[in-house]
Amino acid sequence: MERLLVTGGSGFIGTNLIENCLRDGWEVVSLDSVPPRCPDHRSLFQSVDILDAPTLAAALRNFKPDFVVNLAARTDLDGPTVKDYPANTVGVQNLIDAIRAVDSVKRVIFASTRYVHKTELFPRRDDEYSPFTRYGESKVETERIVRSSGLSIPWVLIRPTSIWGPWFRIPYRMFFDTVRRGIYLHPRGRRISKSYGYVGNVVYQIRQFLSVDAAKVDKRTFYVSDDKNMDVLEFAHLIEKAFGAPPVRQVPLSLLKTLAYSGDLLKKLGVSNPPLTSFRLSNLLTQMDYDMSPTVEVAGPSPFSLEQGVRATVDWILNYG
Repeated sequence: MERLLVTGGSGFIGTNLIENCLRDGWEVVSLDSVPPRCPDHRSLFQSVDILDAPTLAAALRNFKPDFVVNLAARTDLDGPTVKDYPANTVGVQNLIDAIRAVDSVKRVIFASTRYVHKTELFPRRDDEYSPFTRYGESKVETERIVRSSGLSIPWVLIRPTSIWGPWFRIPYRMFFDTVRRGIYLHPRGRRISKSYGYVGNVVYQIRQFLSVDAAKVDKRTFYVSDDKNMDVLEFAHLIEKAFGAPPVRQVPLSLLKTLAYSGDLLKKLGVSNPPLTSFRLSNLLTQMDYDMSPTVEVAGPSPFSLEQGVRATVDWILNYG
């Protein structure tokens, strides 16, 4: 029986990873500062903030995990400075120190993000950065801390792209909800290609990084997402079909820009999450094409198709979400 410790186990990817490992009979402990999203995980949960170094170290000593997956992070884009993201810097160093203090850990995965580099530019090297948000800057620091740690056990950095699926929340849950309500508006005549990832495929990739020969992954950085790009309009149509929702409408880009400017104004007035802003519209329109070949070479092809992922996600929303 493998022993897995997940930091940030109450989060979106953590919840799915834990569920997957439990089905395979792994012994799992979930550390997080908030209770689990899935009620079935309460018995695995320990209230531990990775900024609390002594408590974190004690949790690792007591459990003696074989593997550690660090998903604990502040991931919103609202922090005005990098110092507002201490979990992504101080917390990562605390975890490295805690791992050093035990001799059971055989491999560790640290989650970074695609935000360490501009979407429209693919980095030529793992340590080439062009972050465009404070969150992205904090994750650059995550990667630098890991790379300079001198950890003697194999470690892997993963960069999730834009991940969706059961147990998700804003922003991709909002995409499903707007399509379901018939209010998603697609820019007319625009084919938008994205390296998005169904969470089932991402969990599969993480599991592969934990299990393949260490020489294939040690001290390497991998993007995690579906191994093929999706077309956003096709994605919307699949969601529409799965829900039996009204047809997706295509409208002039000028109308979307007007709605985005209105969303910007609402945000300035204190509305925390308007449906569309200039930032979100820019993200929608930007082509996102990451080279997934290194991930596929190590982990193999994605096991779930886009249609399978949409169906599973819609079923979760209808039954639990």
